[in-house]
Amino acid sequence: MIKFWFSKFFFVVAAALTLSEVSLANTVTSAEEARSWRFTVWLDETPIGYHQVSIEKENDKKTVHTQADFDVRLLFIPVYSYEHETRERWENNCLVDIASTTNDNGDEYFIDSTQHQNQLAIQTKNGRTALQGCVRSFAYWDIELLNSERLLNTQTGEYQPVSVTDMGTGLLPVEEDRIEARHFRLVVEGMTIDLWYTDEMRWLALQSVTESGAVLRYLPENFSNIAEET
Repeated sequence: MIKFWFSKFFFVVAAALTLSEVSLANTVTSAEEARSWRFTVWLDETPIGYHQVSIEKENDKKTVHTQADFDVRLLFIPVYSYEHETRERWENNCLVDIASTTNDNGDEYFIDSTQHQNQLAIQTKNGRTALQGCVRSFAYWDIELLNSERLLNTQTGEYQPVSVTDMGTGLLPVEEDRIEARHFRLVVEGMTIDLWYTDEMRWLALQSVTESGAVLRYLPENFSNIAEET
């Protein structure tokens, strides 16, 4: 059950954490200008790993590097492990190239791509698919994601239908504090992912609930500095 749910969760999350070489505390005026986040990943109250991303930006082009590493244990016994790495190139806010590798508790996945005649050709272990138009992945730093009808899963290569609902503004509990944040809810294949942003649409946090009822959260390591900024 743990392996199944984590696999499904990463189908929609692994691509999302696309960031760069500056700490979240140094994020400037907008989500797109943000250079880096490093998230601690929690399962209920237990830290199980990290997810970090880097963006190198030049004019309308971005190079994105994502890494994730999970290690879930019960009574000190390893029950699940996950390693994921993705490299993406974006132009004019559209994905034009992607390469990823994933080890999902022993199951291997990969994605390679080529660009041809305004199509992004995706090669995975299950075959080849050509995607037309402006393709986006689950990149939560890119606020255009909130207006997207489909997003590319960077583990499996699936182009998945999504829906996003604006849940309004509220207080996000963070450690012993609360931060005012904008709340959005993304639904994909029956899964619900809650996202929080600052008023300037800088991405703050992510949360989802597993099939067993456990809460999986992504929280930046420098939340105290965000609280001072907002």
